[in-house]
This record gives sequence, structure tokens and C-alpha cells, in this order.
Amino acid sequence: MYRNTYVEIDNKIIEENARFMCSNFPHKYNIAVVKGNAYGHGYGIIPALIKGGMNAFCVSNLDEAIEVRKYDKEHPVIMLEPIDEKFYPVASDNDISVCVNDEDTFKDIVKSNEKLKLHFKVNSGMNRLGFSEKQALKNAIDEAFENPDLTVEGIFTHFHTNGLTDREYELNQKRFEEITSLIDLSKIKMVHLDRTQTVFLHDAPTYENAVRIGISLYGFSTIYPFSNTVKGKIRKLQREFNNKRNHVLPCKELKKYDLKTAFSLYSEVLQVNKVKKDEYVGYGLLHKAETDEYIAVIDIGYADGIGRKRTGSLVAINGKKYKIVGEVGMGMIEVLVDETVKKHDKVTVLGGDIPISSITRHNGTTMYELMTNVDSLLERRYK
Repeated sequence: MYRNTYVEIDNKIIEENARFMCSNFPHKYNIAVVKGNAYGHGYGIIPALIKGGMNAFCVSNLDEAIEVRKYDKEHPVIMLEPIDEKFYPVASDNDISVCVNDEDTFKDIVKSNEKLKLHFKVNSGMNRLGFSEKQALKNAIDEAFENPDLTVEGIFTHFHTNGLTDREYELNQKRFEEITSLIDLSKIKMVHLDRTQTVFLHDAPTYENAVRIGISLYGFSTIYPFSNTVKGKIRKLQREFNNKRNHVLPCKELKKYDLKTAFSLYSEVLQVNKVKKDEYVGYGLLHKAETDEYIAVIDIGYADGIGRKRTGSLVAINGKKYKIVGEVGMGMIEVLVDETVKKHDKVTVLGGDIPISSITRHNGTTMYELMTNVDSLLERRYK
């Protein structure tokens, strides 16, 4: 790679997060969700996830699955979305499990005469992908069991809520049970319903032997206990009252889990300019110097995925924090600094001294979007 702009990943932290999840929420199959370039971390984290106890992987598409196979030839790699029938030979050759989301997809799989491992998707309420009729699902699974070229490796669904303040999680689970009621789930190798946020809140159903672990592997949770302040106690009482009134099933006690982030984005100072009072910086007349200022130009922009909303947020240089000013450009940003900042100084754009959570709040987005938006072509360096 030919820039000093790169993402650094601490694989020891990834391993520790995986080990924490596997030991505290054990399943026979701990499936690491590594879609979206492993949430922006890159597939160089695969060995660390395996060391931490993950023994299967799931991705969105075949491109991602092929990347995972470069690092691991042994464990199941499951696609959560269907693929075009012309790519079935590639999935078969690379031992990648395909998603069966409806009757038409299953018919295409049978016609292909390829040897494939199948994961059947059930639509339990999200109304996005999956079988909605129990007889259609049973017919397809029965036929797959009888076909020597096909292996029924798994069955799964995806909950569109975590059930913390609503009944949809409960209703989704009941719908899954209804749609699979004609099937002996014990004969299927992997049954996976839950994800990170739901395992934090609910006990797994007895028939579930696999779980998809995603955002917690990367050091995050969207489930937090209330603070011990008066305001926090009032909010807790309000939630409990509303849940009781709406007949929401009780959840596990909310906890703050010992997870750490492993993702940092770095760049460098390309030039430092002395800008005079009343001069402008960057595009669009967005920043006018109120006094004589030092402006550092940084080698990163929206083409790298940091986004134009970053204006006004902070970066860190030599242990000090400085504000991004002006309009974020395609390949450069401007930062209001002081005379201590020099050309080639290292800049922390995300992670470390610039917590990802603080930038998600500034941008009005989520950590999922923030990390996956970082250009996959930027070098990932693994500690």
C-alpha cells in the first residue's frame, strides 16, 4: 500500500471479545458474523476469531465468503442471502453454504445438480427473506434430505427487534416455531435464531444450538443498564411500568459487558498552512479564519469513507485533539491546529483518542455504518 492512511486492528482484542462471548453465551456453534468486510475490520481477523472460539462464519454474499475461505478452509461459511444459480458451482467448489429463502430458490438448487450445503431461512416477522408457509418449508426440507447432492446443514431466522420494550421478539419466536412445526429440528445440524443483542436479553430456546455473534465481536453493544442516578432510576421504573402494561416478557438483567474496540483509523499531515485572519479554508466558504490560524491538511476524505458530516468533529495529533473545519473533501480534510503540529505527524481519525461512539453521535449514525463505510481498499494492519 502506498499511503500512510490505514486501519489498524488489534487482533488480541478481537480474540478476547470472541472468547468472552463463547464462554458467557455458549452454543454448539458460535457463528461469527463477518459481513460487510467484517464490519470494516477486514478478513485478517478470521484467525483471531477462531482462536477465541468461533467455529463458523456467516456473510452476506459469495464475494465475502470467498474472502473468508482465504483464511479458513475448515469451518462452515454460511451466506445469509441467496445467490444467482450460475454461481452455485463456485459455492460448491469452495464448500460454502447457500441460503434457501423460498421455493423458487430451492427449485433452482435442485436443477443445478451441484453438491451444496443448505441453510433454510424462515420469515418470522421481518418480511424480508424466508419461507412463510410451513408446508412449503417442510416439502423443500424433506426433498433436500432425500437428495444425495444436498445437505441440510441449517435453519435460521432473523429477529427484527430485541424484545427489550416490545412483544415482537416473543411473537417472532412463536412464528418461527409455527412455521417449523412440521419439521424435526433435532435432525438439523445448526438451528440459529439469536444474535448478539438478543442473547444479552433472553435465554435461548431449547431447540437452538447455534447463535450468530456480530457487533459484540468488535467491542460494542447497544444494550446498556440504567445509570444509578435519580434520572436513571426513574427511567428504569418507567420502562418496567410500560413493559408490564404492554405485556412484554421480562428480559435478563441489563449489564455492561467487558468488550473492547479493536478498530483505529490513522492518517498523516500533508501540509501545515499559516492562514491569515478573514481568509477562507477549503470548499464553499464554510470556514473563515477569525484570527491568524494554523491549518493542517490531512490525507483522508469522503472517498475513504469518513463522511462529510465529520466537519466539526475531532481528530487527535500528538496526544492533543483538534477540530475538523471547512468542507470535507474527496481526499483531504482541514484541521484547525497549533504551531506544534508538523508535516508527516500521525493523525488519529477514528478509534483510540477519538472514540467511535463519540463520532457516531456527532454524525447521527451507528457504529455499524461508521466502520463499514471506511473504504475496504485502505490497508488493514493487524497487531
